[in-house]
Amino acid sequence: MTELTWMTGGKQGSGIDVSLGLFSRVMMKYGYNIYGYREYFSNIKGMHSFFTVRVSDKEVASIPSKVDLAIFFDTESVLGEVNERGEVVQEGHIKDIKENGTLVIDSKVDKNKINRKDINVIDIDFDAIISSVAKRLNKPISELIISKNIVCVTASCYLLGLEDSYIIDAIKTEFAKKPKSVIDLDISVSEETIEYMKSKNESLAKETLDHIKTKGITPITKLDNKNKGEQLYMEGFASTAIGKAIAGCKMQIYYPITPASDESVFIESHPELGIRVVQPESELAVLAMATGAAIAGARASTSTSGPGLSLMSETVTWAGMNEVPVVLVDHQRGAPATGQPTRTEQGDLMFAVHQGHGDFGRIVIAPGNVKDSIKMTADAFNYAERYQLPVIILGEKAISQGSMNISKDTILEIKKNYKVDRGKLIEKVDGEYKRFKFTSDNISDRIVPGNPNAIFWMTGDEHDEWGHVSEDPNNRIKMMEKRNGKYSQILKEIKTEDKFTLIGNPKTADILVVAWGGPSEALKEAANGKNVAVLQVKLIHPLPNEILDILKNAKKVAILEENISAQLKQHIASVTGFVIPNEILKYNGRLVRYDEVADAIEKIINGENKVILNGY
Repeated sequence: MTELTWMTGGKQGSGIDVSLGLFSRVMMKYGYNIYGYREYFSNIKGMHSFFTVRVSDKEVASIPSKVDLAIFFDTESVLGEVNERGEVVQEGHIKDIKENGTLVIDSKVDKNKINRKDINVIDIDFDAIISSVAKRLNKPISELIISKNIVCVTASCYLLGLEDSYIIDAIKTEFAKKPKSVIDLDISVSEETIEYMKSKNESLAKETLDHIKTKGITPITKLDNKNKGEQLYMEGFASTAIGKAIAGCKMQIYYPITPASDESVFIESHPELGIRVVQPESELAVLAMATGAAIAGARASTSTSGPGLSLMSETVTWAGMNEVPVVLVDHQRGAPATGQPTRTEQGDLMFAVHQGHGDFGRIVIAPGNVKDSIKMTADAFNYAERYQLPVIILGEKAISQGSMNISKDTILEIKKNYKVDRGKLIEKVDGEYKRFKFTSDNISDRIVPGNPNAIFWMTGDEHDEWGHVSEDPNNRIKMMEKRNGKYSQILKEIKTEDKFTLIGNPKTADILVVAWGGPSEALKEAANGKNVAVLQVKLIHPLPNEILDILKNAKKVAILEENISAQLKQHIASVTGFVIPNEILKYNGRLVRYDEVADAIEKIINGENKVILNGY
């Protein structure tokens, strides 16, 4: 098996963010699976970003805490930095290199400050490479400084033994929408970097290659990719966008907010998806417009994060009162208030389940990875229209700003198997029409406004079957039971594999660990090869009835979540009465890593009942 974890980073605004996609594409062209993730501060320029890519010949959707190869062109990425008050802003990445790993630095960095005798450290003169290209092309150096990210990727690929042509092909793909002059310049930088590595640093490069080779890391062998089909590089926010397109969503209403905006920008830049994107003046207007579009018969959605979802609360209740099929994607981030706009968290579960005043029907689902997001987002529109209620998709920054390869055939298969279910949406009305008619399944026939044979009313007040305002107590009882009485049908009709994923046998496993969303992938990796059962809950609300039996039959149970209060644990307890006794929690805003989960599971098995993760 081939495994490699790579890291780079630098100041935001320095162009370093393209490195993740570029390196990933090179490795994909070599036939490998990749999973990448980006960490960055909540400012536009100047603070520190870093990017991690895991490369493997098996499918991967999580990353470890330590890397095999890291490359940086700035001192701060290596040694860390403090602010004007002397407080540590970030600690530097020397600690993130695994034993016998390799750290590549700019020649200006003082090697004497790298107190690691167990890693291989080499230096590259980034400025010399950039200056050489600038001189050859007769361009000012200032125009090429941003291309240091090309040096990072190219030098890394060279040290890993990759063919030059794959690097050039990746540049052309990554910057396909850029002017040809930009692509040609980046190719020139890449070619200059290769020559630099071959000639000026030939002995050092050979030493590095030999060093890494003895550790079983390189050279990277080209894999036969023919059985994998065409592989696409996909960032998480694109998965929800593609799921919406598959479902036939026609309206995406949004107000800019991190990290959700990436999804709407992606849709705007791909008109072939067939989704109209509108940006109104506020989050209040967003859901009002999306709800109006859904009433008019369009499949409509929005994407936001916690603060935006909070502002939409009253309109969510209006949609619940009027049984409007609208879909909301919540790309969760650090909270409360503005919180940590660019960090991940799972803090919105209880809010999504109970959002708004009063009781009304809703569905809350939580994908665990890119593939989940495509299918479950598409399914959300069927749920919304079949059961006539709002559906909230709990995404998270850990998913929306993660990236991985996915087979084009996988997407086509999801699309092929997807059947649009518009529920009781009818066109022909014979005789009397009651929009909120009482029925045995609590779901009424639905028409769009303008039907020549029927009129209906919608109001935020309690109403009768026609939609007229009503305060009659008997009608109130029936309407409350109608709106809140759809859950038994939902639980009966949604397929088991769409409710949860169970891996292993809870009865015989040393422990059953329950998770939801992004941490599920790290958990699966941590449990692989061990006597550990995994329960990934996908349908959060209504909670599947089977969950209680699974929990009761396990010898030992723990919850894994990215929030301080174990919100899924609370939710399960409130619905089933079963209190999960052990907790693995992370709430520092950083991604859950599979090795830290593995360590935590061992601690729980050995008697600890609560483990707080703090990996960076």
